[in-house]
Amino acid sequence: SRVFGENRIHTVLVDQSECIGAQNEYVEDDCSDDDSSDDDQEIEEEKEEEELSVVDSLPAGFYLMIDARKVNESFLNSHDRLQTIITDLLKTHGFESLLSYHCHLRDPTSGVSCFGLLPHSHFSLHAFPQDSVLFFDFFSKGELDLYPLYEDIKDMLYGNLDQVDEKKPEINFPDVKVLWAQFMRGFREGFSDDYDVSKHPIDGELTNDIYAAKNDFIIKNRLVSLKTKFQQVDIFKTLPDFHGITHKTHVKSLSNDGSYESRNKELFMANKEVYLDGDVQSSSYGEVQYHEALVHPAMITHPNPNRVAIIGGGEVKNTSFKCT
Repeated sequence: SRVFGENRIHTVLVDQSECIGAQNEYVEDDCSDDDSSDDDQEIEEEKEEEELSVVDSLPAGFYLMIDARKVNESFLNSHDRLQTIITDLLKTHGFESLLSYHCHLRDPTSGVSCFGLLPHSHFSLHAFPQDSVLFFDFFSKGELDLYPLYEDIKDMLYGNLDQVDEKKPEINFPDVKVLWAQFMRGFREGFSDDYDVSKHPIDGELTNDIYAAKNDFIIKNRLVSLKTKFQQVDIFKTLPDFHGITHKTHVKSLSNDGSYESRNKELFMANKEVYLDGDVQSSSYGEVQYHEALVHPAMITHPNPNRVAIIGGGEVKNTSFKCT
């Protein structure tokens, strides 16, 4: 993608099998903004509102699950403090109408279990001070992004985590103390003729690959989530729990201390994955193999590759063009 002044020109290499008579030609599509762009934006916003109203009418929602360990024992023993913090967090995220709330103290030192009921939603928490463990579950009807709620709960828990034991750093890094997952609940596709799965990125690979995977990652952080003029973009940083990688070895690889990890950073690096409209497009783990397969055949086949044209730029999904 090249930018000239105010006009963005997309250059596409056209193959003869796709467009007769256009072999080795370039098709330039002037994508400059015009007066109709504002009207198109308004139409898109209206369509999104209609889709959301369809989802709200369905018997479906999302379920957020958070497991935390190494949480401060005195904090977990204070059910009044837990109630205040959790309900305040829910209000911050728009869940203000708490219909009922009940806590059951198992005994003065063995923790508490609490349940809260909201319109079309509910939450529960179970604290085990003797194990420094907290379980939190939240269900909400509709199509809501619950990741910001998770981040605030995580920050709240980090503020009450026990101090790091420097003698055992492999089990005390903050990133390994909170596990989370977000699941889809209920019925969508096929339940209503008005529900179009292609317009709901959360129905794509992103949920199965990232959101619903609780124990598969040492690190699972969302870096970007935004809606552009063309598509929904999500970028995650993950560190899979395999091949002996731990948070400790990952951190050592980021240093220059001369260790095996620091000298072989590529073996311990975290992955970054790009999802467009809920489907994976690329990842740093697969980038080398992907581009080698694109570049090497052409370079080897050509007898004398002195000049190379690199055409295209950026991630684009469901792109189409017309040959003229």
